[in-house]
Amino acid sequence: MRREKERWRGPFKLLSAALFLLVLSGPDAQACYSGLIVIPTADVTGPLAWVLDIQWQGYSTAFRTDQLIVNSEWGIGDRFEMGLDVDATGGWVDHRALLNAKYVLLRSDPQHLAVAVGLQNMNQSFDSYPYLVATKDWGILRTHAGIQHEEGNRNRWFVGVDRTVGEHWQLMADRTAGSENYSSAGIGWCGASWQVMVGGQWPDAGGSSVVVVHVVLTGSFKSHAWGK
Repeated sequence: MRREKERWRGPFKLLSAALFLLVLSGPDAQACYSGLIVIPTADVTGPLAWVLDIQWQGYSTAFRTDQLIVNSEWGIGDRFEMGLDVDATGGWVDHRALLNAKYVLLRSDPQHLAVAVGLQNMNQSFDSYPYLVATKDWGILRTHAGIQHEEGNRNRWFVGVDRTVGEHWQLMADRTAGSENYSSAGIGWCGASWQVMVGGQWPDAGGSSVVVVHVVLTGSFKSHAWGK
């Protein structure tokens, strides 16, 4: 029983902090997470904006935790974002924190196309990989395709699609090649300053599926920077 209490103490504290930040978020913030369930997109956070993403993943049986990661991004200009990903699972020793960054190399508004390069944690072993991704908005849906460079000099492609339904709902699916990677699908609900994404991950090599939950909080430094 004591171990069970200790196991849930960390997630409870993080969720409490998330709710506190949600109350403090400005009403003009936009809830924008620059990725799907697994893969990144060419979206960026935006000028003077911040994003805090609490990512829980585990198994549906008794909601057993596999990983608990806190991701953060800060928007610098309209093409660059950077932040820190922290593994808060409690059982990991190495690679407790990783830098993430993304820069938009190309953006064509008439063609609804963007291309970005970045660095992000994209696997179960909490390692940081460089990637290149292109996002194209076709109107009825958006498509995303890219390549990531993994340890061992391996290059893995990834693809994804997402579609916005109404003002708040988002449907998404993606796949990353390689037996060490996953396919995923999920649904998100986006509010003024927060977002919830729920989905599943299926190992490309087969095995048990993983439940993924993202609780995303957003805000802006604009009011503080300009004294508003």
